[in-house]
Amino acid sequence: MSSTPGARSTLSTVLAIVLLVALGGAAILIALSVRGSAPVKFVWGEARGKACPEGVGAPACFEFTVTNLGSRPADVRCVTFAPNGARSRFLTDEVVFESLGPIEPGLALELTVKVDPNAEDEAPSPSLYCSEPA
Repeated sequence: MSSTPGARSTLSTVLAIVLLVALGGAAILIALSVRGSAPVKFVWGEARGKACPEGVGAPACFEFTVTNLGSRPADVRCVTFAPNGARSRFLTDEVVFESLGPIEPGLALELTVKVDPNAEDEAPSPSLYCSEPA
């Protein structure tokens, strides 16, 4: 049984289309695997005043919510500072906080910062800056 020229032509066209689709799919998969991960992005809200935990020894405490808006888990490093000569620190008495492990995308941390007053006996709201550690 021999095939007709029209059937061979249709079969060749279908095979060529299948081959092109397969090559296109492979190219897309390769491009996705070569492309680097999306950048990590941490955001944080404004300082919210809160009562200091017992035994902290500071007159004012503030809380920040830090959220990973990136597309992959990442460690976070945050630095706090206070204006007008006041001193701010995390509850660990450090100016820098580093997470103990990666923060999953969409998850948030609640960080508490304590503020010692300045010479005018003011304890202003601290600032925070967070990023992925270098």
